[in-house]
Amino acid sequence: MSVENLMLLFIFSFMISSPFSHATPVMVSASDLNSLPKSIIQTTPIKFVGPSTVELDLNDEEITLLAQHFHKLKGRCGGFVTGASVNETHKSFSSATIPSELKRQPEVLNLIPQVEESRMSDTIKWFSSYPTRFYLTDEGKQAMEDLAKKWRDLTKDLPNAEVTLFQHKDWAQPTVVLKIKGLSPEEIILGGHGDSINTDTNDIHAPAPGADDNASGISVLTEIIRVLAKNKYQPKSTLTFMAYSAEEVGLRGSMDVSAYYLDQGIPVKGVLQFDGTNFKGSQELGMILVEDLTSPSLNNLMEKLINTYLKLPWAYDRCGYACSDHYSWTFRGFASTFPFESRLNEENSHIHTPGDLFSVSGNNAHHAVPFARLGLAYALEMDQ
Repeated sequence: MSVENLMLLFIFSFMISSPFSHATPVMVSASDLNSLPKSIIQTTPIKFVGPSTVELDLNDEEITLLAQHFHKLKGRCGGFVTGASVNETHKSFSSATIPSELKRQPEVLNLIPQVEESRMSDTIKWFSSYPTRFYLTDEGKQAMEDLAKKWRDLTKDLPNAEVTLFQHKDWAQPTVVLKIKGLSPEEIILGGHGDSINTDTNDIHAPAPGADDNASGISVLTEIIRVLAKNKYQPKSTLTFMAYSAEEVGLRGSMDVSAYYLDQGIPVKGVLQFDGTNFKGSQELGMILVEDLTSPSLNNLMEKLINTYLKLPWAYDRCGYACSDHYSWTFRGFASTFPFESRLNEENSHIHTPGDLFSVSGNNAHHAVPFARLGLAYALEMDQ
């Protein structure tokens, strides 16, 4: 995943809700052009839009084929991005609202032991039980609506908590948003994607359980919410939890949401992404921090949180491309950070297949527990 020339690959797709309908613009690195499937190259005009980038007009079916192609060829996510290049962010990172010191140790140390592995296991089993959560399917839409109900139930006794569905214009699967409102308009965001994909086939209804990618991330968010609600936590800044739609086809959901935040001028202190938390691919490490396309200042805070509250071995690694929803916020100029389950070259080989099952992680959520604890520490220490 960390091959340097993957930085050149950015795919911009503005897809619509009807499967396999009219064409949309897609940009691909010119260096990858010769490797693309002939079924794509022979049916679309090729336009060079820069020294290293070509534009293709593809329909949804062809974009799905493209995702399969890059997953098989390079063993990674497709790298779809609904935005411009990594060098064209809208504003510079600001570290003004990122704490330089940890000041809430008593509160954090009270909450993190309350994380329960059994509840996280139950969430992974439940959320991966849908036949698929692909963004164009009825099951994918239902899964997100059911998740919204679950989050509402967990926070029903918090008077300042509200769960809404962020509706996307071009497809039906919503992004789920929970806000625990604080006195400050600034938001502290924790997110992860709720959709899944099977890149073994172009059948959108094919089995895609997505236990690790990303029911595990949803279990982390859900457990953080449960612990905060159980303790009736009243934040100073608004705590916002998001389960993004359509990450697997170009970070589409999070790009929509981050664009909305930018357009509305909503202040964001920082964004934490959970995507892949329960596969221990690097046996000597508890987690890694993705170094590229993230905020150095926010990563510095994450270092302190891991070393102070988790006390587990970790390391930096690089994706080499826009590998998850954190990039959508980075692109808009917001500070983001992305802790991951393993080194990128040791990640779960079953993702994006029918084999992404809970059993791959031993039918337990032990590896994901520190991520929930990290999320609690992040929420409280950012909320100074």
